[in-house]
Amino acid sequence: MYGLVKDKITLVTGAAQGIGKAVAMIYAENGATVVLCDLNEEKVKEAAREITTQSGQKCIGMKMDISSSKDIDAAVSETLKEFDRIDVLCNSAGILMHSLVVDMQEDQWDKIFEINMKGAFLITKAVAKVMIKQKSGKIVHISSCSGKKPTREEAAYCSTKSALNGFVKVCALELGEYGINVNAVCPGATDTEMVRKNFITSREIEQEWINKTALKKLGTVEDQAKAVLFLSSTLADHITGEAIIVSAGEMMTQ
Repeated sequence: MYGLVKDKITLVTGAAQGIGKAVAMIYAENGATVVLCDLNEEKVKEAAREITTQSGQKCIGMKMDISSSKDIDAAVSETLKEFDRIDVLCNSAGILMHSLVVDMQEDQWDKIFEINMKGAFLITKAVAKVMIKQKSGKIVHISSCSGKKPTREEAAYCSTKSALNGFVKVCALELGEYGINVNAVCPGATDTEMVRKNFITSREIEQEWINKTALKKLGTVEDQAKAVLFLSSTLADHITGEAIIVSAGEMMTQ
């Protein structure tokens, strides 16, 4: 494309599929070396091979549990051993379970917070330590429009994404003096496996969501990846602490 992250060492979590894989692809297409991390080792290594073949850029797939500090430290150490730095982090790992508050089980609540919020904290902490030494870096979290507005049957998910948006602002304040930008992208309804599994489960429901948007279209993983690329590049050097909505105008119509 345009080399917006040319020669950068980038790390992407939740990279085996969905938005994370699309981010890894667009990073590679724009000249970056990409370390893809995901709990599904077979799938993430396959994704790395696929992106390397298509882009010609070096990509490595690593197994990593985003809720495990041990796994995160190992992935960061391996990245530093191989490349000596980390220029960009995109944290795309996340889960969604639909349930009314009165029906939600405690272990469901805990699991969503463990992945979506604790994981965001752990990976940011580990990578920020590297970026502080470098005096530079870009961190982008994948949040959600559900962190900006309430959605039925998403009490835990909405809570984690609201918390993530607040976390991003604090990290931006604390890390700015080291030349580190911290932002989030808040996708609206996007055509991913997780979305298809949890709420866009029929053609009729898909059309309902399309009708909610100003642009009358369902988002793609590429739409979200383009926003992440922008925030990861020098084009966004003066932007930090923001949670940018990428929703085809969905938020304006409700």
